[in-house]
Amino acid sequence: MLLVAQFSPPSFVVAARRVAGMTKYLSRLGYPVTVLSSEESGDGPIEGAAEVVRTPDLLASSLNWRRRRAAAPGKASTASPPSPLESVVVPDISAVSWAPFAQRAARRLVRRKDPDCVITTSPPQSAHLVGRRLARHGVPWIAEFRDGWRFERPRGDWPLQAQRALDDRLERSVVRRADAVVAVTAPIAADLEGRYGRSVELITNGFDPDDVNEGVAVSHPLLDPERLSMVHTGSMGFTGGTARHLVAALRVLHQEAPQAARKLEVVFAGLLSTSEAELLGSPDLDGLVRCVGSLERNDVLRLQRAADVLLVVTEGSRRRSVATGKLFEYLATSRPILVLGSETEAARIVLTAHRGLAAPADDPSAIANVLGKLVDDGPPPLAGRDELEPYSWPVLAAAYARVVEEVCSGR
Repeated sequence: MLLVAQFSPPSFVVAARRVAGMTKYLSRLGYPVTVLSSEESGDGPIEGAAEVVRTPDLLASSLNWRRRRAAAPGKASTASPPSPLESVVVPDISAVSWAPFAQRAARRLVRRKDPDCVITTSPPQSAHLVGRRLARHGVPWIAEFRDGWRFERPRGDWPLQAQRALDDRLERSVVRRADAVVAVTAPIAADLEGRYGRSVELITNGFDPDDVNEGVAVSHPLLDPERLSMVHTGSMGFTGGTARHLVAALRVLHQEAPQAARKLEVVFAGLLSTSEAELLGSPDLDGLVRCVGSLERNDVLRLQRAADVLLVVTEGSRRRSVATGKLFEYLATSRPILVLGSETEAARIVLTAHRGLAAPADDPSAIANVLGKLVDDGPPPLAGRDELEPYSWPVLAAAYARVVEEVCSGR
């Protein structure tokens, strides 16, 4: 199999974790996987991959709005603001920064390896342009949507009608031409099925049980053992999500229940947009909120396991389909999860699996009420680990293998 993904390990972005899980566990099922990725994701092998090909990428230049600004320990790690080209190039900036390099590399790989199947995963949506090109030459193709394309776009719709029309045509050509379509959340699958009248496979994100088996940390030097520690790991503010309502809720809690506020800390570990870093660094939040910067993955996992509560921040009703890869890492920790966005797929998964609770994403009073109860009553009890089995990568990889077999059987 040829897996085309702009972001892959060792990249810090959460999308790379899906590539890691797919590659590792499909290979254990006997499916050799070649990963075609961007050199912006870093160097080195990927566990389970028969080969890793990393192409040039203009995201290594100033076009990269995710470019990290390193921070000292205990400070926020921030990124440059988006490039103006983000609002110009359809379907995304990667169509010019990476996809041309990826298409040339994919053609060479097809001549050299003759893959039985190609899987393209988005975002960026331009990754699917690689699969569409290979499909014209007879390579069976699976198109995977981690986010919606025209559905619940993370950064809002295009400003011009011509851009929207082109984006519509590109999405239509991908969904109709692919031999199989995979979505990572039920709302995305339902949208594609409803608009295009074709079957869409639901294969969620997941967690790696090998990470779970490393043990559970009972403390972490970045957390205050005298407080209830709520931890958010990963990037914040790049896809529209914001901590603005959470910050408002913390101010409400500080005013209305100061004793509870003194027993709480909210810790952010990961890359923040500049605006989110400024918001979370407000002087009046000193003692309530701490930004500890980007950490190495092993330390992130330790921090998650040491938390009293893990935090997921969504956009609520504006993007109900969101359930990021980070959520599934959280599920594996045996720590309670608070989802801000009670209408979202993330909340549905957490509540169905009995792994935590949810609050409205944009109601500071409701959020403050939940935070106060967590401090006063402690985190909620959790269900057994059997509820998590459907979200483990060995199970998900087996589901993927069935899709691959169906697609390849017609070759």
